[in-house]
Amino acid sequence: MQSPATLHAKRRVLDRRRRHGATRVISEMSRSAALHLAFTKSGSNFVPSNRTPVSTDIALLVVNDVRVVSVNDGLFPTAPQTWRYVTP
Repeated sequence: MQSPATLHAKRRVLDRRRRHGATRVISEMSRSAALHLAFTKSGSNFVPSNRTPVSTDIALLVVNDVRVVSVNDGLFPTAPQTWRYVTP
């Protein structure tokens, strides 16, 4: 059984990795890349324009950033599939 301090340390490391990944994706998006949500047989995948896969956790951090807006190109207006960087 792990102690609360050990679990807290592991969560801190994971949060740092997610933030670093989100920063990397947002940096790519600021250089005219877009983040796309693609649906495959194995489920939904987030892929930037450069085609390097992004985990769902990182993609959710990117999508919720104030500098990233949806293009509203999904089948329904409330389900976007593309996000772009907007200069603040």
